[in-house]
Amino acid sequence: MKFNISYPLTGAQKTVEIDDDKKCSIFFDKRMGQVVEADNLGEEYKGYVLKITGGNDKQGFPMRQGVLFKGRVRILMRKGHKGYRPRKDGEMKRKSIRGCIVGQDIRSQRRVPMKLLDSQIKNVPRRLGPKRLTKLRRLFGFKKADGVAIVQKNLIRRTWTTKDGKKRQKAPKIQRLVTESRLRRKTIQKKTEQARRTKAKQALEAYKKLAHDVHEAHKKHRKASSEIKEKVKEQPKAKDTKQVKPTQATKATTQAKGAAPAKVAAPVKATAPVKTTAPAKTVPQPTQKAPTKAKK
Repeated sequence: MKFNISYPLTGAQKTVEIDDDKKCSIFFDKRMGQVVEADNLGEEYKGYVLKITGGNDKQGFPMRQGVLFKGRVRILMRKGHKGYRPRKDGEMKRKSIRGCIVGQDIRSQRRVPMKLLDSQIKNVPRRLGPKRLTKLRRLFGFKKADGVAIVQKNLIRRTWTTKDGKKRQKAPKIQRLVTESRLRRKTIQKKTEQARRTKAKQALEAYKKLAHDVHEAHKKHRKASSEIKEKVKEQPKAKDTKQVKPTQATKATTQAKGAAPAKVAAPVKATAPVKTTAPAKTVPQPTQKAPTKAKK
């Protein structure tokens, strides 16, 4: 079994591989977060107290805190769970992980020494320090009221000598550092954003006014056109303007105003024409001469 032992105060790490199962048996059936005395590992580990913080099995599946199982389990994971990164919104997937109980098939474990002897601790100066402002203040014990200049002076600097024999120093750039220039840029940025908002509001008001004017103009045009159409409908047609000679029937109707309208007789059906025979031709008879008186 492989152990990854770390000491957070100095950032030191050490990997140890132990093949004897009797020595490693003190960690079996223990849960993540429990503290174990490491005297059984050998004389060099006497006085050490180790805390189990995680581990992997032989196939590489990690241990998961809160899963009270000794072996491997398949769990439905969603966004926010450790060991799973969803590719789509709302995606869930069932994946295999190890429980939080240590078994014999665990290959590597992460330990944090909680108690060490003073003689065994090696104070090694830090080569690189933190870069973030809050971590720098926490490291040196500064407060926010102390200002930024004190933090800049007490940075962990790295020194080296050049080929010419000159000594030079290098310090990290402080992240999230609020200076006067940063405040000045922030005020300018706020002013520009405010000017953009006012300009956008004015443009929107001008557009609304223009749209209202166009709508009113269209409304007036539609009203005028409808009036013109109504006037055209009221005017008589060209055929109706021709004067027609009044007949006797129309005269009678105009004279009897207010009288009830006379009933109109139903139209009579046309009868079929009667066949007529042509008159017979008369043969002219010879005319007889009147007798003449005899001569005396």
